[in-house]
Amino acid sequence: MKPGLRGFFDSMEQYLTRPGPDALDRLYAAHPGWDAPRSRVSLYGAMVRHHVTSTLGKLYPLTRAGVDEARWAELVRAYEASSPSRPYEMNRLGEGFPGFLADEAVRRGLPDFLPALARFEWTDFAVYASMEPVPARVERLTVNPTLAVLEHPFQLCAYVRQQKRGPPERGQEMALLWRHPERLVTMFLAANDRSLLTLKMAVEGLTPPQVAEATGVAEADIRAAVASCVEDGLVLSP
Repeated sequence: MKPGLRGFFDSMEQYLTRPGPDALDRLYAAHPGWDAPRSRVSLYGAMVRHHVTSTLGKLYPLTRAGVDEARWAELVRAYEASSPSRPYEMNRLGEGFPGFLADEAVRRGLPDFLPALARFEWTDFAVYASMEPVPARVERLTVNPTLAVLEHPFQLCAYVRQQKRGPPERGQEMALLWRHPERLVTMFLAANDRSLLTLKMAVEGLTPPQVAEATGVAEADIRAAVASCVEDGLVLSP
């Protein structure tokens, strides 16, 4: 890229990420003789900022609800300034938002659960949009390849499922998120004995009779746990 063109894009980035009453004047001052209509450039800047704001709001509705409107607008501006939009796929511009909140939470006095909630909401989207191929047929019990695991000190699965407002309950949680192979929606649950046992069986290639013998749990109960997880799409069965 030629230095002049690189300089133009650098100044355009400054214009988009540092809005203000003199932002447009600064952009034109950086390029004497540039005769692009100011109204069109201004409209372009407004459109880009609108896309950033609306995309983050759609990706993080519960995170957004965790702060007031003024604070949310402030966070969006600060995030865009620190992470200028570059991906052609609009939703990807929100990928770094949970990390941004984690870095800024203490300094900005944000609710302590907000970074974990944002990470949950991003993972929800990322699992839904995952390009990981899910086999139509498997030879043995297999973990759904879209599975993602999160750990956090809040009860977020119940919080998200109930669409609550205010802070979630505290308590260590391992959250499992995956895309259902048939319904094509993100599923999630707080890991429990049933789901963890079924995942262990899939990873280690264990059969219900083997697990029943090793644990003393009735084989019928083990088969029921596996069947429930297969129905939910957490694991795939032959």
